[in-house]
Amino acid sequence: MGISLTETFVGSYEYTTVYRYSDEVLVNDDELRVVPLEDLHTIRGSYEVMTTPPASQVEFEDDFGNTVIRVRVTSPHKELEVVSRGTFKLLPWAGPYTDVSIDSLEYPEHSSLFVSPSPMVRPDLLQEKALEIARSSSTLLGRVRQVNNWVHENILYEKGVTSINTDAKQVLDQGRGVCQDKVHLALGFLRALSIPCRYVSCILTRQDGDTHAYLEFLHPMAGWLPADPTKGILIDAGTSYLKLAVGRDYTEASPIKGSFLSKGVGKLSKVYAHVTPDKAY
Repeated sequence: MGISLTETFVGSYEYTTVYRYSDEVLVNDDELRVVPLEDLHTIRGSYEVMTTPPASQVEFEDDFGNTVIRVRVTSPHKELEVVSRGTFKLLPWAGPYTDVSIDSLEYPEHSSLFVSPSPMVRPDLLQEKALEIARSSSTLLGRVRQVNNWVHENILYEKGVTSINTDAKQVLDQGRGVCQDKVHLALGFLRALSIPCRYVSCILTRQDGDTHAYLEFLHPMAGWLPADPTKGILIDAGTSYLKLAVGRDYTEASPIKGSFLSKGVGKLSKVYAHVTPDKAY
């Protein structure tokens, strides 16, 4: 797209999701995490979220700092379209980062939330394998690199073999999955090694299409740093990711989560994200 990974990326995004239903829906209630999450590397500009049919909206911030837009559609419909668009500025990751010994790691008490089990990740079921993978390293970055590389190389990327309900242990047993699955497994390994880490949903700035997932692990001095077991990237993410939401796993960071009242069933029909570089901000 003509912008280096080491340069500031200024642009706009448009992210569209469409659900179709087999029968008329009377009420649709959803929580949307489709607005960029601001942090040290992401500066959010103007944004808007629209639905068809129109919905009432309430905006708030959840416990992880994500912007959540609660929408409620009360007009009968058989299709729901959600469109999020806005502007942003991404600052590149400014490494290199100092490695630290595992034995010297000290984390604040609140970080214990990110080494605990979550709905899709049970570290206790993955501890033996995690120790096997990381046994040759005694440093934080070394262990994260070994876990990230192992998942990247040993879990085959394949669509259609897992669902949003596939947990980390099932991914290990199957040996296949998509980005969400690879992240859940890597989270499980890292938590089994007592390394705080969290799930991140994002839009890829250099690739149109679906949303993506990666993880962030906590560095005691540098804060949250990225690792992507799907692409095999550790820290050197440049400005490739526009972060939407974070959580302990997908259940807390999914772009759209909700319920509807209908005799029919719903199906995700379309997901499409597009990012356009722009010199004005």
